[in-house]
Amino acid sequence: MLAALAEELESPCTEEIAAFDKFSQFLTNESFQITVFDTAPTGHTLRLLQLPFDYSQQVGLMVATNQESVGLKDNTKARFEAMIAKLRDPARTSFAFVVYPESTPVIEAYRVKLDLEKAGIPTQFVVANQVLPPERCSHPFFMKRSEMQKKHLNEIKEKFAVPILQMPLFEHEVIGMARLRQAGQAVLGDCCPVEVRGE
Repeated sequence: MLAALAEELESPCTEEIAAFDKFSQFLTNESFQITVFDTAPTGHTLRLLQLPFDYSQQVGLMVATNQESVGLKDNTKARFEAMIAKLRDPARTSFAFVVYPESTPVIEAYRVKLDLEKAGIPTQFVVANQVLPPERCSHPFFMKRSEMQKKHLNEIKEKFAVPILQMPLFEHEVIGMARLRQAGQAVLGDCCPVEVRGE
């Protein structure tokens, strides 16, 4: 029994189901004003976002044998449909990519954008991360890197056709309230007030 339990716990499906369960709890929780999911923009994110759709289909195929199982099936189906509706609603869910202005990250993010569109989930904006500040690019090496980044920023603009925010590359890691405030101001500019609570 212990060996069987250990095998179940080590299964990739167990981790996937646990992650999805936590994801669904936060997604359906109405007690928070904003919930942020920060995930890698590759297979894991796509799989996590596809699960409500997959599970909804599976529930639709379930055979209800008695009144209790009919109620369970209906409740489960309604829960997944509510999650799907929330993910697809731009007024309640904003999906954004944070990408380095380099060839591979842009290609990877664009592929995921197309997959999300097939599921009815639109991309609202893109954050270009670690953009070299022009005033710092006096050395030939950084001037060349800056030119490369400009090329990919234009590529992002053309491919995604959504607003692009730029997060500059800072001298230090963004750790602590002061630097977090600085980063927020840098990426948002004057369009939104930056409020970071707690010191």
